[in-house]
Amino acid sequence: MSSLISAFFSIILLSSVLVSGISQAAESLDRIVAVVNTQAITQRQLNEQLELARQQRQAEHEPIPTTSQFRKQVLDQMLDHELQRQLAESSGLKLDEAALDTAIADIAKHNGLTIEQLRSRLEQEKLSYAQYRKKIRAQLIISRLQQDQVGQKITVSPQEVTDMLAHLPTKFTSKNINYHVEDLVVPLPDNPSAPILESANKAALALLQQMKNGSSFQRLIEQSQNTALPLSGGDLGWRPLDQLPNIFQVAVQSAKSGEVVGPIQAQNGFHLIRVIEISDDDNAPGAARTVTASHVRHILIKTSPLVSNSQAELRLKEIRAEILRGGSFAELAKKYSQDPSSAFKGGDLGWTLPGVFDPAFEAQMSKLSNDQISLPFRTQFGWHIIQILDRTNKLQTAKSLSREKAAQLVYQKKFQIALQSWLRQLRQQSYVKVYKEAQ
Repeated sequence: MSSLISAFFSIILLSSVLVSGISQAAESLDRIVAVVNTQAITQRQLNEQLELARQQRQAEHEPIPTTSQFRKQVLDQMLDHELQRQLAESSGLKLDEAALDTAIADIAKHNGLTIEQLRSRLEQEKLSYAQYRKKIRAQLIISRLQQDQVGQKITVSPQEVTDMLAHLPTKFTSKNINYHVEDLVVPLPDNPSAPILESANKAALALLQQMKNGSSFQRLIEQSQNTALPLSGGDLGWRPLDQLPNIFQVAVQSAKSGEVVGPIQAQNGFHLIRVIEISDDDNAPGAARTVTASHVRHILIKTSPLVSNSQAELRLKEIRAEILRGGSFAELAKKYSQDPSSAFKGGDLGWTLPGVFDPAFEAQMSKLSNDQISLPFRTQFGWHIIQILDRTNKLQTAKSLSREKAAQLVYQKKFQIALQSWLRQLRQQSYVKVYKEAQ
């Protein structure tokens, strides 16, 4: 089963609509197995999630625990999900359509699919595109809630990064390998029949032989344009392994420079991959590059059922005006900012590289000169004003990338520990009842 199906099962498991009103459950004569505040989880819903979890484990070739243990694990996940869903709803967390479109496009791209091919795959799984969007939206909102409640409070010190580097396996700290690859696709229609699959595979094998005999990808693509089987593809450029589609990674990693691998069957066709060249980070074109590091600070005002967007924006306009009149940005950040990870430091976010912050946040950063204070603007986290304290050019090399990876690992480890602690607290602060029959 493809990585898309596995990821898809995971998304469904985390994002299915889990609850209905208690009265509705009673009317349907569906036995209630648990109650979360005023919402019920029914036996039917638990059974659905058990089956989805079973399919996911089978797809990932993972063992399934004993019946009672498996049931408890799935029900605990449902309880945590519902608690977070309710908190996100009461906090007024929402996701706009543009952000949802971008997320779904990224999912499709990561699995080597177009949006139309993703739609086709969902139809095969008996799920409408509208339902899929609803589930992805729910999962992204919960991810933002976790970032807001947990992630923003986590800090990573330079010493923690150094300690992590000392304990990492060699593969994390050694030079990363980059691959310059070309991709040629023998296309498949949606829902191809067995004869069509066999014919396309034979065509791909014939093309593979031509490539081994010296034919170029580009020549084969051009020659096919006026035939019944026009090929597609091209040069994918230099990429680290984890930026290639999952289905390509094993074949590319085992290939030598100049070798053609495949055919690799994907949703959109049979792929042939030529590994043009292999190089480490220090020698690959663009591997060592100069980037602009920025020292930035901000003040965050979050929206809530009690604080509207217009109220948050107005409050920041007032704070900005006070700063322009001579007030201290740092002192006002300590007093008013609702970012717990930076407020106590006067809003200081430290030195950061491109790609770290929310795209809307970075777009505002790029417009500012040093010491300039932005007008209030909105991101997924709330409303901000920011100030660029300084900028400098930094050479990003394999060594600096290794430290960044180590920092990410430290962050993820601390995040998972903090998340579990927060979920326990959330459950303790809520009304959660599990009926004996469900235990």
